[in-house]
Amino acid sequence: RDRRIGILGGSFDPVHNAHISLAESAAKQLGLDLVIFMPARCAALKDGPPSATCQQRVEMLKIALQSVKFPYEISDIEIKRDGISYSIDTVRELIKKYPDAEIYWIIGSDRLQKLSKWRDIGEFCKLAKFACARRGGFAGDFSDAPKCARIEPIDFDPIDISSTSLRRSLKNGDTRNLDISPNVLDYILKNKLYICCLLYTSPSPRDAHESR
Repeated sequence: RDRRIGILGGSFDPVHNAHISLAESAAKQLGLDLVIFMPARCAALKDGPPSATCQQRVEMLKIALQSVKFPYEISDIEIKRDGISYSIDTVRELIKKYPDAEIYWIIGSDRLQKLSKWRDIGEFCKLAKFACARRGGFAGDFSDAPKCARIEPIDFDPIDISSTSLRRSLKNGDTRNLDISPNVLDYILKNKLYICCLLYTSPSPRDAHESR
């Protein structure tokens, strides 16, 4: 069969456990040979630019992916491209790079309604399929998607978390029970990302012992 490549795009500002779980579910259920994490320079349907720099977001991805067991890579295609990161431009580049591969663009069911707003969605649907997560309570009929969309469903246990809510918690100095890799959180704290009222200090051995 042709090589199957999954693409998970996003700002990853910051990357969290739902991103990793979604990629893992797609890789296992669709038999993907590779999952490409595609951080956007500036996502088309976001209100503003990312809070962290491109380099910081890539570094957080590297840290979060250290222990995963599926084949992956982190692409800088969109980071290197000036302006807004349109998915159609990215998939065109990927088709040139992997001419014999099936491309699966990995999304959650909550994004189906926005697909009609994507640039050149008709052409996109011809070039790539969507690997769509069926989140809790979602019927799976994909009726919100454009008629042109070719969709492969993924069963996915929902994780109620978003990068926006994570940034809000961190801004308020709340680092408890965050659905994020401890090593990514450590990087965020050391680099004072998203945080306006919390300074990071390494815990003393005594503090570390008492926190167990």
